[in-house]
Amino acid sequence: MRSVRLAVAILLTALSTASLHAEIAELEYIDPITDLTESCFPQGIPLRGDAPSELIEPEYDGAPLYGSLPLAGVSFAIVIDIGPSGAYLYADTDQTGVLQEAAWEGVLPDGRFLATLLFRIPCEQGEPTPYRLLLIWEPYYPTVLIYCRGAYYGGSIALGEATYRLAVLDEDTDGRYDDLESGILLIDVDQDNALLTTVDSHEQYRLDESFNIDGTVYRVVTVTADGSQIEIEQSDEWVEEKPVLEVGHPAPVFTAADTGGHEVTLHSFRGQTVVLDFWASWCAPCIMELSTMKAIAERFRNSDVAVLGINLDRSQTAFEQARISYEIDYPQIYDGEDRAIASLYRIAGIPMPYVIDPDGTIQAKGLHGTKLVELIESLSIQED
Repeated sequence: MRSVRLAVAILLTALSTASLHAEIAELEYIDPITDLTESCFPQGIPLRGDAPSELIEPEYDGAPLYGSLPLAGVSFAIVIDIGPSGAYLYADTDQTGVLQEAAWEGVLPDGRFLATLLFRIPCEQGEPTPYRLLLIWEPYYPTVLIYCRGAYYGGSIALGEATYRLAVLDEDTDGRYDDLESGILLIDVDQDNALLTTVDSHEQYRLDESFNIDGTVYRVVTVTADGSQIEIEQSDEWVEEKPVLEVGHPAPVFTAADTGGHEVTLHSFRGQTVVLDFWASWCAPCIMELSTMKAIAERFRNSDVAVLGINLDRSQTAFEQARISYEIDYPQIYDGEDRAIASLYRIAGIPMPYVIDPDGTIQAKGLHGTKLVELIESLSIQED
């Protein structure tokens, strides 16, 4: 009996090991990140008039402001010298203690100064690694310097029988890539050789988030601190595959109760063009857009066009008050408690309308005002 139990234990261990098979990929430093995405999560540091010790400084033109950039557990000195002939940028990008002048790359129409600097991050083993930052400084608020990551690591990895392009982003711009809670993974799940970086992308995940590719779930095990290597394994945690929310793809199907207590499914609108409007009464742009939604609902009331509001108010009471106050008479679903529909559509900002055709395919998203009305008109003509 003991030998049988031992054999079963060995078999289960073997199966568990097989199910958690890991793959390792070497990644390369890619600069600049703007070829991939122009969005970032900005950080800020204060700039003060007191100089740090042990810093070799140049001759300043005016009054310098000093800051300290925290990267990979160490600090890099940075100075903005505000003088009669302009603002000059200096930085100790390699921690030698010597400030070197750096050029501003441009000035935005609103007066903000832009620069990109390449820092050398200390590495426990080997040579320092490169790390580019985008710097933003505004003369109207001179005591704050904004910065965010300006490069990333990318490559490809074999998962199952396919190879996928991927990228790792240091989203909190701390100079390290090994904090899975603060990093982003982009993976080309549809293998079109492009990484979709929008906030509702089906190819974007947190590094600590399991992801499903064609029915197999994976998770990131580790990323090295310098970003040069990633390990991904199969996971025993089940998560659904993210639906594609791009034009031309099927709209995710949901079922919920409307304000009248009737069960509403997206399938129940088959044969109609649906304007799915995610909104809330605390959102001023949403309230402004209600006139467009009401006009579409009224104009196409007796046609094959339906408007369905998905409300994200913080309480059902607030939603009901808004519905009465703004005299909304087209169907509404309150999604403010569990946000199941908003999560399914990965809503990151409102108002967010989706236009879904009679076959259940996404025709547009994010259109407002006259552009939205014109699209509905064109689709209505096509149906006729």
